[in-house]
Amino acid sequence: MKNGILATILLLAAVPVQAQDEGPPPADASQDMEALASAFGEMFPAEPLTPEQEARLPMAQAVVAHIFPPGTYARMMDEMMGPTMDSILGSMAQIPVAQLATIAGMEQSQVAAMGEAKLGEVMAIVDPAYERRNAVASDVMMEMMGDVMKRIEPSYREGLARAYAVRFEPSDLAELDRFFQTPVGGRYAAESMLIYADPQVMSAMNEVMPAVLEMMPAMMEQMQQRMEDLPEPRKMSDLSDAELQRLSELLGVPAADLRANAAEVEAAESEDAGDGV
Repeated sequence: MKNGILATILLLAAVPVQAQDEGPPPADASQDMEALASAFGEMFPAEPLTPEQEARLPMAQAVVAHIFPPGTYARMMDEMMGPTMDSILGSMAQIPVAQLATIAGMEQSQVAAMGEAKLGEVMAIVDPAYERRNAVASDVMMEMMGDVMKRIEPSYREGLARAYAVRFEPSDLAELDRFFQTPVGGRYAAESMLIYADPQVMSAMNEVMPAVLEMMPAMMEQMQQRMEDLPEPRKMSDLSDAELQRLSELLGVPAADLRANAAEVEAAESEDAGDGV
């Protein structure tokens, strides 16, 4: 859950950068987001609770009330999202490097290499309001993310309760509830979710991205090695008439159009390959 929230922050933080560099989103962007939301919702199907699990759901809800009381998401917003957004939106990444490169007739890498101080001077000329624009973007995202968190918090709390009902026996839940009613237990319960937003924990996450980037070349090489024995994807010309007809029925596209489209793609790929030689 904590990593999912951070990923959402990073994704949303990229929006103003993309908007400055690429202009308004395409008209069908909302449809793409709906499709993405639908696909995400189908990633984690949950089995219905058994009668025994349903019976201990009230006990699980009592436990969850200790570890995830109302307002927990709001506190996480303040403790983790606020500083994270300030850091991201205050970085040089918010300077529209692509637009400046176009204006100057330079490569983006050349513009980025100018350094934050010089780029700040450039932006003061090109867009004197860019810092305020970033601040507005940050405020809007924080406000709207706060509204989203408030809306989904009850569902998340109910999901936690169902998970506890699945994973713990009634005796376990009773013992947890007793512990959480003690002073130290209550303090632990109240901090158990928020502690993942602690700067001490988040700073340790700084090691994740360099490690992932370091791993990428070896990962790509292993993928390529393990796929060497797999056949290449089939071309339309490889399909039998029956296969092409079935594909046409499945896609709702005439077989002749499928062959014509495939021929255009193959011709373009051949042309690109020739240009690269």
